[in-house]
Amino acid sequence: MRPFKNRVRTTRLFLLLTCLIFLLSTAPSFAVPFISKDTELAMGQEADKQVIAQFGLYDDKSLQLYVYGIGQKLVSTLSDKEFNKYFFKVVDSSDINAFALPGGYIYVTRGILATVNSEAELAGILGHEIGHVTQHHGAKQIVRTIGAQILAIGAAAVNPKNAGEWLILSSQMFNQINLGYGRDAELESDAHGLVSAYEAGYDPRSMVDFLKGLRQQEMMSGQSYHSFQATHPDTKERIIKTGSLSESMVNRKEKAVRKYRKEYLNHIQGLSFGGKRNNGDRKNYKKKHVDIYEIQPGDTFKSIAVKELGDEREDLAIAVMNGQRLEDSLKPGEFLKLVRPGPYRKDTILEIRPDINATQ
Repeated sequence: MRPFKNRVRTTRLFLLLTCLIFLLSTAPSFAVPFISKDTELAMGQEADKQVIAQFGLYDDKSLQLYVYGIGQKLVSTLSDKEFNKYFFKVVDSSDINAFALPGGYIYVTRGILATVNSEAELAGILGHEIGHVTQHHGAKQIVRTIGAQILAIGAAAVNPKNAGEWLILSSQMFNQINLGYGRDAELESDAHGLVSAYEAGYDPRSMVDFLKGLRQQEMMSGQSYHSFQATHPDTKERIIKTGSLSESMVNRKEKAVRKYRKEYLNHIQGLSFGGKRNNGDRKNYKKKHVDIYEIQPGDTFKSIAVKELGDEREDLAIAVMNGQRLEDSLKPGEFLKLVRPGPYRKDTILEIRPDINATQ
């Protein structure tokens, strides 16, 4: 009788687990069943270790503090922070990426920083990722895809005895999150990023500039931002909706907003460009860095490409990197990003004085 009872008990447990997984996979987007905030935080803490091991932190303390400060500025505008602390980190990867883990862990790659053209654009990206955290998109995704393992470990997530299990789970979690969250979640976070940036004094239209520029960059390089993968082929819809919402915010004229382009360029001078994608990338890359060029009278993208890089064919790459088109006119005294070969020399730093009252 006992083996039969054991089989019945096992069958009931299996059916219960199957029902739970089904409920989790079909749960509405506003619910995260069976996961507490403490468990979410534990998930993020474990996965954070994997992220740092996989990519490493970018070795520039000043840049790390700059990104961290922008992130905290955005968090300070939230009416409901969901988590007590948020962590913002720049990882050493040439991939064009930004992502968030449950519990308030948010990352940008140096690759995406090279494509960004203003502090307002970066604020929109960070605001977007904060939206993923506050809306629990990461936790919901994990529950839907690997819910059985979460249920198996349950509330014991914070127990050190489960370190091995959580290492495996965090690896799967990071892989799932890096695929993006799907169209609806990305649209929701786009709106969150716009609102957060606007409340912090940034021009929300900069997020539209970033999305357009990134799409153009993707077409040139073939490298896709993970949240674009999640919504393809609906990126055009995202750009349209983001543009409409940002324009309505600015048109209300409730507050002055700025892009802070020069402030941003000051902080990314010398940023490593290209190269390794992660710590496992053993290819031999030639060193390159982001430099800043001040536009002179009579300059065109082609003349700058010839004069500064020795190749007129680099004109399109310069334009795209700066979020512009080849036919755009260049204003003397403004600044452009260029990619130069070799390591950056600190004695070549170009002083960029922000305009206190400027909107750019």
